[in-house]
Amino acid sequence: PIYGRIHAKLTESLSPVTLTIKDESFMHAGHSGNPSGDPDAETHFKVYCVSEAFAGMNMVARHRLVYGLLDQEIKDGVHALSLKTKTPSE
Repeated sequence: PIYGRIHAKLTESLSPVTLTIKDESFMHAGHSGNPSGDPDAETHFKVYCVSEAFAGMNMVARHRLVYGLLDQEIKDGVHALSLKTKTPSE
């Protein structure tokens, strides 16, 4: 499952203090980003990640880092990825 891959990649690469991943695909069943209508399609995720790896980066750089790590998941059907990225001191 894509959820597990997202969790594994972010955990391995960023060593987060906090990582919360919410699958919101069911809210988009039948929409253009989830044309199959399958509520289990794993197309929409909300990620909250707190990691020291983000230190010295602005929000755009942090999001680019996460999108780069999850490139294959995006290619495999993730349509929407909402990110909230912080350092432990923020």
